[in-house]
Amino acid sequence: MNRLIALALGCVSVVCIALGFGGCASTSTRAGDAVAPSAMSVPIEVPVSREPWSFDGAKGEIIRTPHYRLYTTEKDTVIVRRIVVFLEHALVHYRTALVPLPEPPQRLDTYLMDNRGQWTALAVRIAGGAAETFTRLQRGGFATRGIGLYYDLGLYDTLAIASHEGWHQYTQRTFRSALPPLLEEGLATYMEGHGWEGPSPSFKPWANLERFEQLERAARGNRLRSLGQLAQSEPGALVRSSSPGVSGGQDALLDYYAQAWGLIHFLHEGDDGRYAASMRLMLKDAASGELPRRVRSVLGRSGAAALARRDAKPVLQTYFGDLTQLDSGYQRFVDQLVAPGGREKVSGGRSPIAEGDGS
Repeated sequence: MNRLIALALGCVSVVCIALGFGGCASTSTRAGDAVAPSAMSVPIEVPVSREPWSFDGAKGEIIRTPHYRLYTTEKDTVIVRRIVVFLEHALVHYRTALVPLPEPPQRLDTYLMDNRGQWTALAVRIAGGAAETFTRLQRGGFATRGIGLYYDLGLYDTLAIASHEGWHQYTQRTFRSALPPLLEEGLATYMEGHGWEGPSPSFKPWANLERFEQLERAARGNRLRSLGQLAQSEPGALVRSSSPGVSGGQDALLDYYAQAWGLIHFLHEGDDGRYAASMRLMLKDAASGELPRRVRSVLGRSGAAALARRDAKPVLQTYFGDLTQLDSGYQRFVDQLVAPGGREKVSGGRSPIAEGDGS
């Protein structure tokens, strides 16, 4: 992956406009686009239906699968064939990788455009003035209100963006409580690592050299930030500061994603797995809508107010305890992760932290 940036539009406090613009089929959810109760009985490699579609004169199609509605003008038939399979397998991964999670209530609308020009035009129509934030991205994609917008970046990079943004799509449509940006983006980067085993994708959260190498560069450059600093960072502000000519802006944005990726791995297996059960509870609470009530019960009104500002500190404190202690463990984990030998294990999709060849 070549320094990709994927972003959930909801994570930058941007208001989205309604869909249903000229030249495109309306993406309002119709009864026929709800997930059917028997959808999981349909082989996920097989589209449910296909029909013609066009965007600004470019011919394409709408492909429905059990859980997705893909609008695409993509000309590369290999990418189209792969992404149809990939999206459904990715959804299974989201729902089972860390803790059992619910099925989305409706099909997730996804746009795969053939080129950046089409993607930019689509972004403006969907997000209005807010699209400027995302068209600053040199290579990437975004999600808003359960809708993903991508364009052809080559097979691997396109699917890596789809796996990241697919997590945002899923949580935006399914979770009753939103996670703050640090945790939401960390989980999305955790979902990126993948490969293929024959005709089916295989998801390996550690198999992500893009995030590992960025974390390694940040560590060597003394750019690592504390969890307290990361908790209050907004990806949208970092996107704006990453514009050409802004010194250090691109590195700051990519460092943020890399540290968020490392944080989820730390919570999953760091300190001998002491935080894993708490992370599972956090995810269950976000899905069910219990998360704000639990934060308020532990931290009171001040914690609830901080959560409303999208600060991750109250969530970290509620579920994982003292933030200073948590940060100390996290920083040790990152040091161990980027130590000699780590890169080789990550390139093979294995944990640099686990004993032997752990995954």
